[in-house]
Amino acid sequence: MSFGGIAVAPPAPSSILSGLSLALPRLPTLRQFLPQAAPQVSTDPRLEELKKQIEETGDTPFLIDNGMILRAAPKKRTSHRRRREKLYASGDKKIKPLENLVRCPACGHVKRSHFMCMHCFAEIRTFLKSKKKALFPEPTEVKQELDPVDEQLVYPKRRLRMDEVRLREKDWVPKREEPLEYSRDQTRKKW
Repeated sequence: MSFGGIAVAPPAPSSILSGLSLALPRLPTLRQFLPQAAPQVSTDPRLEELKKQIEETGDTPFLIDNGMILRAAPKKRTSHRRRREKLYASGDKKIKPLENLVRCPACGHVKRSHFMCMHCFAEIRTFLKSKKKALFPEPTEVKQELDPVDEQLVYPKRRLRMDEVRLREKDWVPKREEPLEYSRDQTRKKW
């Protein structure tokens, strides 16, 4: 027999006894007579680990000045569509906040877990760019002073047609012809 549950008799050969054992009333449990402590709520082991770390070192990792846990901050304004999704979408389609933020072990910046730190990535990128510039310097342009005829042979340009050459030589503002002097003698009288 056990307290706090349905009493179970040892297995008997007859089925009558086994049917009676299920019908026995429940016995009171000891917990009903002892003073109750606060109900124990299961906590996340990561929070316990964070609590121990704060007590041991004294500094608060991932926390901002007001004591809130650091989360990702947006770099750009959220679009209308994303805002509507966040507000009105069903539970499985909603955009979930990032919970997997950790500190980079190399530089200490905040990053997503299982992702490369963007600060370290930028440092590696600049380092590799400088190495590439050292290995492969940019070619310098050598300008030679050539005659116009030689320059046309070495660096061929688009050839101008004859009418384009004439247009370039011509003045763009046309010169106005001077008017003839007016005299009354040149006009005929009609009557």
